[in-house]
Amino acid sequence: MMIVYGVVTYLLYICLAFQYVTAFVFFAFGRNNPYARFVETFYEHQPKGWYDKFMNFFYIMNYGMAHRGYVKVMEKHRGIKGKLRYAGFVFLATVILIIVANIITAIEIRLTS
Repeated sequence: MMIVYGVVTYLLYICLAFQYVTAFVFFAFGRNNPYARFVETFYEHQPKGWYDKFMNFFYIMNYGMAHRGYVKVMEKHRGIKGKLRYAGFVFLATVILIIVANIITAIEIRLTS
């Protein structure tokens, strides 16, 4: 049971790391860079088979929140204002993730002791 928990936790942490890398790349370089064009190729608006559905899931787990968030913020607020708002959203998401991680850790410690 602990092996399954460890594997799932590891995969979630990897997905979060990809989200943060994507967020940083968009914040630093904007939407017109090779990494952004590479990320956009993973999502299919109308998936036809299991591979397209899997790639959509992969996109959402690893890049989707950072990419879609950046696109929405920059469509509404252009330039430095949009980048600052996006940085604020990333900071807010980080604070929320830290709070949730602390709650989960406290529950885990209670269950294992």
